[in-house]
Amino acid sequence: ITIMKWGVEGEIQGEKMLKIIGRVFAIIIALLVLLFIAYKILSSIPDYEIDATTIINLPQSPKSEPETYAFGYDPSPEYTEPNKNCINNNGLKNAYYGDLHIHTALSADAFPEGTRTFPEAAYRFAKGEAIALPDPPADAPQKFQLLRALDFAAVTDHAEALGEGYICRNPGAFAGHDTRACDTFRGGGFEGVRVFNQINADLTPKRREAVCGPENKDCIAADKIVWQQIIQAAEAADDKTEACRFTSFVGLEYTRSPDAKHTHRNLIFRNTDVPDLPPSHHMFPFPYQLFGHLEEACRGGREACDVIVIPHNANLSGGNMFNPREVENMSDASRYASYALTRSYERLYEIAQHKGYSECLNRVTDILGDVDELCDIEKRRDFGNKELDFALNRLVLKLGTTNTPECSEDHRDPKTGFYNGGCLSSRDFARGALLEGMQVQIERGVNPHEFGFIGSTDTHISTSGSTEEARWPGHKKTELGLSGRFSTADIGHTDAIRTNPGGLAGVWAVENSRDALFHSMKRRETFGTSGTRIAPRFFAGRYDENICEQSDWLEQAYANGTPMGAHLPPQQTSFNFLLEAKADPMSKPLERLQLVKGWIDEAGQKHNQVIDVVTTNNKNNPEGANRLCAVFSDPDYMPNTDSYYYLRVVEQVSPRWHKTYCDGLPDNVREEKCKNLPVDDYIHEMAWTSPIWFSPQHKSGSTQ
Repeated sequence: ITIMKWGVEGEIQGEKMLKIIGRVFAIIIALLVLLFIAYKILSSIPDYEIDATTIINLPQSPKSEPETYAFGYDPSPEYTEPNKNCINNNGLKNAYYGDLHIHTALSADAFPEGTRTFPEAAYRFAKGEAIALPDPPADAPQKFQLLRALDFAAVTDHAEALGEGYICRNPGAFAGHDTRACDTFRGGGFEGVRVFNQINADLTPKRREAVCGPENKDCIAADKIVWQQIIQAAEAADDKTEACRFTSFVGLEYTRSPDAKHTHRNLIFRNTDVPDLPPSHHMFPFPYQLFGHLEEACRGGREACDVIVIPHNANLSGGNMFNPREVENMSDASRYASYALTRSYERLYEIAQHKGYSECLNRVTDILGDVDELCDIEKRRDFGNKELDFALNRLVLKLGTTNTPECSEDHRDPKTGFYNGGCLSSRDFARGALLEGMQVQIERGVNPHEFGFIGSTDTHISTSGSTEEARWPGHKKTELGLSGRFSTADIGHTDAIRTNPGGLAGVWAVENSRDALFHSMKRRETFGTSGTRIAPRFFAGRYDENICEQSDWLEQAYANGTPMGAHLPPQQTSFNFLLEAKADPMSKPLERLQLVKGWIDEAGQKHNQVIDVVTTNNKNNPEGANRLCAVFSDPDYMPNTDSYYYLRVVEQVSPRWHKTYCDGLPDNVREEKCKNLPVDDYIHEMAWTSPIWFSPQHKSGSTQ
């Protein structure tokens, strides 16, 4: 009887327990449903709406007047610093190679990842000295050194959280050092990076009061301290002698990342006469605000101050870097002023860096043209790729899988002009952005996207210019050694196997000084390379067919035409292009000279075309060439049609970094790590010159 009683009581207790579990489960389900509903509601709330009544002023400084370069226009730079009488001065220009995208421990993403080099060490490395890598594993180099020093460099640490990083790194300096946020920052890892960088994903960013104090007073004070450190490091690194071996620029990165879409820009100042505070996304949430501030506080407010702005990684911007609709709700006058400011400041574009090349994209529907197989080299994103879309704003975390669709009106928030959803646009790449700019010019009378090209590395371990595929140490600490080199996790676009050593910035300048280099960068006589030191020349003018064989060909090129970066009026009489390039003696021979053409026809349709002008990869010249030169006339030139041209130089194929790395591994390790990688084993190294534009919209300049 007792046993039976216990059994009955056990059944009763069991039923009660099941009921309790059921109720708890139901409550959990209800909470999850409520959280999901809240998530959907919060996700749909736009963080901001551009005020349609905003007044944007046209650029007023003489330094901001757009230049229309015509035949033979080649002024010497005006000097804002004492003339060093550089012994390498050359009126026909020298090719200089540098890196304008370098991060140190001052960056709020580099320090938590283990970087402990500061700007002084970064400049020493760029000048040829060895530096220690950040706590490398046993199978990685402990120190690293360039085979060839750079000619120029700019440390471009993230402007956002410069002050927070200083407060967290320096005990006793400010009260915020002992906060939980600083503990997380010092703890490192993903959370250490995220603690301050997540607010860059807000469209209306707000700094952490616990760290920064009321009204951000402590962070602003710390910003000023770090800004002075950046300026002093650049000034100390600059070669002031007549040898002019190395030039350093004051720089920083404006890290705007709304909804985790990259609309980052590097600022390169002409000299050390700079604004009192480092301009940041915190201070200026919208690019037009940044440009307006630079117009007032730099070009118009300081006699010697000048600056150019270099967008980068538009390939990760989801259609937003070069999005003319962001200001479409404003008045016509403000829209025009916004485009004019953009044109005046964004003189260059970073076409190659460690997060992929941003020249072109195949299979877009708004541009007609043949498939260009070279567009797929070091392509970070493409249509139909399964990838994780990492979006982070101040309201909610969103993590989902996307198939990389093409951006359409369905992706655009009409209130903000911002494109959402991980989409991919032709505007995310140089060719599409150039065409978009010409389309705006036709419609609005000004071209906001008339930029030249450079490359850089975006290194986060301060190893600027380390672009040799076979020697590349990695982009950041987690990529040092075997354990991190082959990661394919694509959250936040950080997969290691798809990264690459990055590119170099090339500048044709009369000498290696700040004023000379900045002058050439502002007038876009520049080129980008994928990492090797190809030296390309590109002119439009009137040239003899045999000019390439003449000893004074370069004098004739400048005298009878104009170099890369020019904007010319339509040429009604016959003209031609002069294309020339020299190979990097430490890389592969040259295989091709290609002329890339873009235009918009009378119906408004965008077009691209790639023309092989010289090809050596044939039975007559299988070894390639150390120099290629040609004169070419476009048989389809249309003087009344907006168009641009640039030169692409292509090397013979060479192993990508991972191929060399894999070949050096033991057989069993290679079999495990190097199978079925989502990248090609061989690539073409390339160089891209700045374009030359032809447009009926521009009536000034020479038409001889």
